[in-house]
Amino acid sequence: MSPYPIKLYHRWGNFLLWGILVDIGIIYASCNKCQRRTNIHGNIMTFVVINSFLASLAYCYLKPYNYQYDNYSKLNEYKQFHLVIGTAMMLMMVALALFGYFVKYQLGNSEGNKNIIYYKKIHSTLGQITYLIGKVESFIGMFMSYRTQEWFIFIWVTYIAVIICRVTLEWIIPSFKSPKIETIKEDEQKLITYDILSENLVNKQWFIFKNQVYCFDQNYIHPGGQIIWKHIKYIEIGQYFYGISQIPGTNILHQHSKYAQEQFIGNYYGTLCNQVGFPMKDNSRWALINQIKITETVSSFQFQHPEIEFEINLNKITPNHFVFKSITNKKIPIRLYTYVQCMQKPALEYMQSLSDLQEKKENVRFTNNFKSTSLSFFIKYYETPNGFSKYITKQNPEIIDLQGPYQTVFKDYLKEGQIILICGGTGILPFLDLLNYHLLMCYNELFEHPNLLKVPSLNRYITLFYSVTAEEELLGDSIFLKLRELQNHLKKQNFSLILRCRKQIERCETTKKRFTRDFIENYFKFEIKQIFVCGPQVLRNSINKEFRDMENEIIYI
Repeated sequence: MSPYPIKLYHRWGNFLLWGILVDIGIIYASCNKCQRRTNIHGNIMTFVVINSFLASLAYCYLKPYNYQYDNYSKLNEYKQFHLVIGTAMMLMMVALALFGYFVKYQLGNSEGNKNIIYYKKIHSTLGQITYLIGKVESFIGMFMSYRTQEWFIFIWVTYIAVIICRVTLEWIIPSFKSPKIETIKEDEQKLITYDILSENLVNKQWFIFKNQVYCFDQNYIHPGGQIIWKHIKYIEIGQYFYGISQIPGTNILHQHSKYAQEQFIGNYYGTLCNQVGFPMKDNSRWALINQIKITETVSSFQFQHPEIEFEINLNKITPNHFVFKSITNKKIPIRLYTYVQCMQKPALEYMQSLSDLQEKKENVRFTNNFKSTSLSFFIKYYETPNGFSKYITKQNPEIIDLQGPYQTVFKDYLKEGQIILICGGTGILPFLDLLNYHLLMCYNELFEHPNLLKVPSLNRYITLFYSVTAEEELLGDSIFLKLRELQNHLKKQNFSLILRCRKQIERCETTKKRFTRDFIENYFKFEIKQIFVCGPQVLRNSINKEFRDMENEIIYI
């Protein structure tokens, strides 16, 4: 066989593969993380590796003597470099391709792998190194074959054109492109209940986002690996979607891009009915009208909307949240903050009146107006660059984009049995409406009054594990300390408090022990129980580790 076709295949094959085609494969992988394009990336890269490997073998077949030491030493420095690096790269390509298929397998592994995020980073890093070496090798090979100025210019023009295409498709166009987000109009919404979901979508991959249910086919592979599905199925994903919390039991913390929501298109299943009624307006801009410091790190922020007046219903105890966005600074990340009904001004005044009545104070005044035009949130300050809490605390913006309320937990609280709440710091906020409801139950048992809100008495017991660094950091203490105080006056106790603090608190007994499994199980009183966890990542990871065999029974908020 004539050596000329083999030379052409080796030169032009590698140039086309590493000069052009490999960039197309990378563009497919980086511009869209969906499963179909990831598969195309894999197919293109496999084609590149196989043909590049064959082109290298063709060179070995054509000039095997160059690998002998005596002949190798006679080659010029360009050819020596090209030969050594090319051989090393050939082996690296094969290893990288095999590792790529390993990563693909782990992505689709139904059991999941918590290290998949590192595997992807390793694959990406090695891929970029191989890409750069391939570019240099291709350039040197063509330069040694065609030592003219015209060919030199041709190679550089080709490389520059490819790089411009990559920059345009991967950076410039996405920066101007608006994501395609499926908007479900109110008259198109299919209202459903959580119970129906549990019955009809048993073998499906579904989740909740902003009260809307999205159902994916069982074969859909999440770009972050199937371990994601293992933890986000059947729950509200807001805190994970916006990169606020790590997925329990993993080190995965990822703030999704604005295009991630495009994956939801075509997978809408229905809209869950929110227990908390709230008027919805297209205008989601709220004015920040007041800021009150509650503790050293936590402040209460009060917002007002020119068109919205809402009513507080203390019978509705399901945790809800609002989505907070900065209008003036797009670099500030989106955050979710809990909407606590019992901490709104009319509710606070009403509960204080009940407390005064129970303590038999004179001239107790009751408010009959549970309507409000202002919305209050507790926000903890963190010294994080471009953090939302720092932005709203220090810069005090006039207007904030508030969207909601969105239900955080859709699984109903037990009506009989034991509810175990494990929280730290501001993690108690999602549970305050539930605790306030129990306080109302106690008042209903202890006295009668025409202004007393009647609530059904339930045969459930709440155990609150609450961890704070100091007494000054307590939030909602007017609720849970009052609830604890009333236990001795009830026919049947329904609440216990385990408060962890470094220093002893005068108003309540405390412990310095960690909330380990052995410690928590000492307070199990009922066979039927629910466990809810909300707090800093250290607490969440600790509980997940301690209760690994019960991870499907624990609800993280």
